[in-house]
Amino acid sequence: MNFKEMLFLTYSSLKERRTRNVLTILMIVMGCGLLVSLSSLSQGLINFVEQNFKKILPNQIVISNTDKIQESSIEGIRNKLEVLFDQNVTLVEKRVPINNAAITFLQNLQGVQYINPAYQGVVMLNYENKSQITNVLAVNFDNITDIIPTINLEFEQNNSTSKINHVIIPQKIGEKLSLNLPQSGNGITKDSSFESTGENSDMVTIGNIRNIIDFPPRDDTLFVPTILNFSGNPIVDNSIFIDLNKGKEILQKNEDYDLLFITYNDTNRVEDIVREVQKYFSNQITILNSLELVKSITKFIVGISTFISSIAVFSLIVGSIGIVITIYTSVVERTKEIGILKALGGTNRIILGMFLTESILLGIIGAFFGIIFGFIGAYLLLNGFLYFLNLPLNIYPVFNIVEISKIGIAVIALSIFSGLYPAYKGSKISPVNALSKFS
Repeated sequence: MNFKEMLFLTYSSLKERRTRNVLTILMIVMGCGLLVSLSSLSQGLINFVEQNFKKILPNQIVISNTDKIQESSIEGIRNKLEVLFDQNVTLVEKRVPINNAAITFLQNLQGVQYINPAYQGVVMLNYENKSQITNVLAVNFDNITDIIPTINLEFEQNNSTSKINHVIIPQKIGEKLSLNLPQSGNGITKDSSFESTGENSDMVTIGNIRNIIDFPPRDDTLFVPTILNFSGNPIVDNSIFIDLNKGKEILQKNEDYDLLFITYNDTNRVEDIVREVQKYFSNQITILNSLELVKSITKFIVGISTFISSIAVFSLIVGSIGIVITIYTSVVERTKEIGILKALGGTNRIILGMFLTESILLGIIGAFFGIIFGFIGAYLLLNGFLYFLNLPLNIYPVFNIVEISKIGIAVIALSIFSGLYPAYKGSKISPVNALSKFS
């Protein structure tokens, strides 16, 4: 008996018992489809997290010389005078300065693309008859896109005081001050005029919080061209931004910076960079590593996905049990056929191969339609979930060919394993015993 004849007998058997085989294939399709759907959904969620974190913290390591980056949700402080006397805002005494020498050292590390220093402090922000104690970051406006990727600044040319006399205010703080300025979709765009007397500009005053007891208070008037939309980055959304030199003057700082925004271009070097930073500053600084945050969230997603996938594995196990029952029943029903084949010269190997081919075909058909079902099911599950929860998120399933191939191969291998026992039992049937039952 050649392979073609074996396939013909297998096809005839499947067709003759099609109802039972269809139900068995359906169990395999459900298990395989669930695995494909969950794999693509988890990968899509991981990609969504990575893409959004790149917008929030774009390949950055943030170094602070305080015990923590001060949160600018100062509204939580009930008595604002407590801030003045440092009862709630306490800075750690700096031992290793973050100065130009430190920046030069860090810039020479492999994987570091560029470094942006910043001053950080607390100021009183005034607009008309409203005041707000808020966090301030003084940065170089020429490189602010390294910190806020969605922002795009364009200052008036040939005006050295243009950027110095402006302040960027996030939406959260602007709403508290009732600033009614136009908002742009992704922050400040090139369409926003940065002329100090532009029609869309408004003026606010800011002053060092330590100087509010002075009379008259020493405040600086700055122009607000527009409001920065919500970005998801707590550092950006809870801080106003002013020019580096202006901040040095207002906050009364020296050449010792409070923050460093280190942007890297090689994710494989991040751990080495963090290790060198800790070594240089003798572990006296706080490091916020965006890559570690993404890794932690990714591990959580993978853990949840693995747990849910175990349920789909049980579906596959049920399908494999169905194959065992189907093939074993087929062996019992085809006992006479086995006896005739052996009487005509069929060997145990031929009988074994015939029933294994049947189980393999069940696995291949189940895997094929299971993968298709997984594609469709992934979109249906995701869209249904987002629709019923009313979540406007741009999450899409990601179908990894390698992972899907592994699932398909695993399903076929499980089908072969499930068909081994009943095929072996069938191959050991004696032709005399098989034919005597029907004599």
